[in-house]
Amino acid sequence: MHGPVTAPPPHRPPQQRTVVLLRVVFVALAVLSLGFLAWLTLLRAAIVQRRPLGWWVLAADLALLVVSVILGGGQEDENSWQTNTSVALVLLQMGAAVAYYLVVDVRAHRVSPGWPVYGPPGAVPGGPAYAPHPPHPYAGFPPQPPQQLSHPHPQGHLYEQQPQPAPYGGQPQRIDRVRAELDELSDYLRKEEGR
Repeated sequence: MHGPVTAPPPHRPPQQRTVVLLRVVFVALAVLSLGFLAWLTLLRAAIVQRRPLGWWVLAADLALLVVSVILGGGQEDENSWQTNTSVALVLLQMGAAVAYYLVVDVRAHRVSPGWPVYGPPGAVPGGPAYAPHPPHPYAGFPPQPPQQLSHPHPQGHLYEQQPQPAPYGGQPQRIDRVRAELDELSDYLRKEEGR
């Protein structure tokens, strides 16, 4: 409440083994269900991709699955063209869903080395995201010994007061302006209460 807001921690990508495990699970789910649950891989792809294209592909896959089940579901003859077309559509849909999912997932988890590293200056990729202790606000300024004046002040001070560097980097004017506005508001409110 009375200080600078801390930055949220940077996004840490999941570990490689977690990503591979999820790929194996979703591909196995699609293949072992013979394509009937391949829509789950496309749901995951749409969530990972975060684009409208993923949701359109999921909707098209569900529509194709419903059409193929309706086409081949009511036939008594196992060798009719409707049953053969239905099985072919389900298997093609399964293969396309798995391929699309793997392409989207690999692209989503690929990290370009040219992207900036988040963290304090000098942070090493893979190292700790934050320094263990925040730096001292006056750490960049070397300590200066006080200077003795040739004549004493009327108050009896022997040392000249050194100007303090701004503790908040490059925003002392803004902080001073906010303080002045808050003081002005406090005076106004006190005056209003006194009426």
